[in-house]
Amino acid sequence: MREHGAVVARVCMALLGDAAATEHALERVARDAATTTFAEGQSALVRLLALARVACANQLSAHARLPVRTTAAWGEGTEPKPATLRETAREPALARAAIGKLKPTEREAVVLHLVGGLDAAQIAEACGIDLEVARQRIARGVSQLVQEEKKR
Repeated sequence: MREHGAVVARVCMALLGDAAATEHALERVARDAATTTFAEGQSALVRLLALARVACANQLSAHARLPVRTTAAWGEGTEPKPATLRETAREPALARAAIGKLKPTEREAVVLHLVGGLDAAQIAEACGIDLEVARQRIARGVSQLVQEEKKR
């Protein structure tokens, strides 16, 4: 967990958008990682992110998601309009709002890919889905983020 803790924490924060919920999810991941047996040859990062996605899903279902406030830092009606996705990534509230508009399955795939650094095969393994389904979810999610960016 120590080696991949930062990546797991970033993925949980991207999925949950709340520091307290992320902390609870990380505690759950640490407990589950200590007691779960995994298949031979499965990478530690994939195992931890598979546990993280379940812990985050449990957090989301247990507690109503807090609304993302994108204008709090800039004042009402003065929200910046970044020109690129890279700039959006620097604005966490805007990035969370854009990611929050994705379907949950696409959100997981995009976050695991962009934040967690997993490829489609690893996402398929972590989510228990076919490789082609993982590729489709990544492509649809990224496409929707690009379309959302063009609206800004």
